[in-house]
Amino acid sequence: MFHALQAAKGKPFDEVAETIKKTAFRITRMGQLVAQEASARLGVPFGVVDLSLAPTPAIGDSVADILEEMGLESVGAPGTTAALALLNDAVKKGGVMASSHVGGLSGAFIPVSEDAGMIKAAAAGKLTIEKLEAMTCVCSVGLDMIAVPGDTTASTISAIIADEAAIGMVNNKTTAVRIIPAPGRKVGDMVCFGGLLGSAPVMPVNRCSAEKFIARGGRIPAPLHSLKN
Repeated sequence: MFHALQAAKGKPFDEVAETIKKTAFRITRMGQLVAQEASARLGVPFGVVDLSLAPTPAIGDSVADILEEMGLESVGAPGTTAALALLNDAVKKGGVMASSHVGGLSGAFIPVSEDAGMIKAAAAGKLTIEKLEAMTCVCSVGLDMIAVPGDTTASTISAIIADEAAIGMVNNKTTAVRIIPAPGRKVGDMVCFGGLLGSAPVMPVNRCSAEKFIARGGRIPAPLHSLKN
């Protein structure tokens, strides 16, 4: 995807989206053909094709790099959410044209520790938890593989989870939270999880207290999605 976008450098957004759609079509079509052949050889039914962009810590396998190729100085800069929305939508449009068996979450994943570009931006202070939260409104998952200081309070983490749950409920989408308090570590330290889980800089968390809010307990009522009836 990154290399395909290099050919669209400086082009308007609609041409960028078209480039992503065509690339997603080719990749998805190839994935379906390979999966169908594997199903036939194994004698098991063919399932679905997941269109998700799921990075690894390897250089060159980064959703952040794709977003920056669109013109952002760094992932986390103003415009990041719009760029991610364009990417996610174009991948889905190209993918569903290539396969009649699309399933899974099908969209961009943005795990900080598993994406080399995200790690770089977070370490430089250019990508914040608040920006990541905004990005989850337009991608497949929630706050993912984020290291925070070990002294972050339980109420603060609970409030972050509540915020992400609210985004999921209001937008009728799947969200989750994988925030990892790193004992004894402070902002800027690196923590290594190993393998495909990668490593992540400890990111700052808003220090304003949510203690009284979380202490209320109970349940936030489910949102009203329609008054059509």
